[in-house]
Amino acid sequence: MATKPSPKDLIASWRNGADGFLKFLDDVQPRIPSEKGGFQPYTIPNDLVRDEIRRALDTRYSTLVFCWPRRHGKTVMTALIIVWRFLTRRTQTIAIVSNSEKQSVDTAFKLVRTILEQTPYTSALIKSEAIKIGADAIHYEAVNNVIQAFPASQAALYGKKLSIAQVSELHAARSDALYQVLASSTIDTEDGLVLVDSTVGARSSPLFALYNLAQAGTDDTLCFSHIEYRDLADAIARGPSWISPAKLKSRAAQMLPIEFAQQHLNQWTAANNSLFPAEVIERCRDRYPLDPKAIADGAAFVVGAGLDRAYGFSLHGDSTVTTAVLKTIQGEDEHYFVLASDDIKFSSAAGIKKALTRYYKDFGMSRAAIETYNAQDIGAWAGEQKFQHELVVATAERQSGAFTALFNAANEGRLHIHPALEKLFQEMETFEYRLEGTGTSKGSIAKFEAAKGCHDDHIYSLAWAVYALRDLELNPYELNGIHCFAAGPSVNLCIMNGGNLVPPCSDTCRSFAEASSIYQKYLSRSAVSPMSLEDFVSVKARNVGSHTLPR
Repeated sequence: MATKPSPKDLIASWRNGADGFLKFLDDVQPRIPSEKGGFQPYTIPNDLVRDEIRRALDTRYSTLVFCWPRRHGKTVMTALIIVWRFLTRRTQTIAIVSNSEKQSVDTAFKLVRTILEQTPYTSALIKSEAIKIGADAIHYEAVNNVIQAFPASQAALYGKKLSIAQVSELHAARSDALYQVLASSTIDTEDGLVLVDSTVGARSSPLFALYNLAQAGTDDTLCFSHIEYRDLADAIARGPSWISPAKLKSRAAQMLPIEFAQQHLNQWTAANNSLFPAEVIERCRDRYPLDPKAIADGAAFVVGAGLDRAYGFSLHGDSTVTTAVLKTIQGEDEHYFVLASDDIKFSSAAGIKKALTRYYKDFGMSRAAIETYNAQDIGAWAGEQKFQHELVVATAERQSGAFTALFNAANEGRLHIHPALEKLFQEMETFEYRLEGTGTSKGSIAKFEAAKGCHDDHIYSLAWAVYALRDLELNPYELNGIHCFAAGPSVNLCIMNGGNLVPPCSDTCRSFAEASSIYQKYLSRSAVSPMSLEDFVSVKARNVGSHTLPR
């Protein structure tokens, strides 16, 4: 009968590079958070990841970069390597660096602590107090090992001698200064190791410099593990099983192109990108009457306005612009039609008030979004008007949401701009966005602005006009009241009154005639398998007026 290896021999069998690490995973079964809740043993998701682990843990490497897409387990992998080294080596001083200068405990440290607490092998060591876990440090005194969490501060890390230095989301760092301090702290340790887990970023990021170094092959101690996908279909085909294809498709629909490309396809992107490529702009160009009722053609609609105000006589040539946008339903989708985009001379309050009043009277504008910058007087005035208004603080998060919605409408052919609004088209051609590192756990955030020397006032005003309508849901087929004057059993049987039949009196019923009219419009817009008139009145038509029945 085979002799059971001693704890010392077992630990020794885990030390030897990739083979030792893979044996450690098989023997210890470290527990990680499960996507279904609770905890589960870590399993390597596919051969692609297994090959990357084998390559990375070749003992010649002293810098390991796991540049994998979001939700691919790159932070889990660095945490497992830290736990592995913590349990199989002596005199290990391990630094885990937060993404924030103010916080020390961050995602990676919490994950390491969780793995130690939830894995049976190490939880026994914790219960016996061989391993002691504190708020921001973990000690294994028998082998003189420590894992310490640090804030993202060069001053806090400068001069320390480290065995392992770990940093997450290097793509979001504003410079490589912190990374260089960490890397230099490991060079006088025989098995010193720098761990980086990050998605890609702009080509101006510190992470891209490491990628270029790896591509050039001039640093034999650097291993850059880069997993990327060509497109959405490739990500679905080759991605981990725990990532739902439906959810990935939803992310692609809701995110800006370079955000999705960076975070989920893990593709490098340029520092600046056009929000509206030429083909998207042409998709928006459309001739239509600048009349809300004619555009809606019997369907429900609502009109909103947006204000982007500059200081009068701006040194940068900025303009004050008001915009009116109609929102209606075509088929099953929300479409936006720009009714007006007006440059207000001298940024005058009188000119702004005149434009918004015209939108209210001529277009039936009911909501306005007013950017707070230099617009307190307009906000006070709007509070006395019959239309609703909101003051919008242009935070980075709010801009990202507004411009993502605007881009999706344009890209999907749901944003319509009349050729007469040429200034709007000109600004679209030079409007850019970029992902900018925040230096925090938030990673990157989109920043929007015109190309150098150009303007974006009409674009911002348009975005706020669409933003003003974000919470209003429309039904494309509305009835302006149902008034029944029939007698006898036909009243309760009629589809207009909740029944399922079309009675003979429908020929002279004005309400039924209106329902038939909007049903014909539905048929003209329906591509395939239209529903019957009875089902249409029951399911799609909505009465927004009164409903009177005979006494």
